[in-house]
Amino acid sequence: MFENLKEKRHQRQRIRERERVEKEYAKTHPTRIEVVQPETRSEMRLTHKGKFEMGSDGELTTKGRTDRLSYRYNMAIWVLVLLIIAVYLFFFFVN
Repeated sequence: MFENLKEKRHQRQRIRERERVEKEYAKTHPTRIEVVQPETRSEMRLTHKGKFEMGSDGELTTKGRTDRLSYRYNMAIWVLVLLIIAVYLFFFFVN
């Protein structure tokens, strides 16, 4: 019984140590990602027809994610403005 507890504790300690070493390695050896043009249909959908930057790893770069998020926020604001105007006009003409 105590051997199992000791073994589990040792396994958790090894896992923590492995994760720490992997994080240190990732910090000292960053992955080089280059900006590429989208080629496939799924990449075109991800980058909104090439509007946002895509990295060589098949995902959006940090700048691409930021640009896409700001684009979505701006579209949401425009939709809300149009809805507010529509509601105002509705109430203006109904009364």
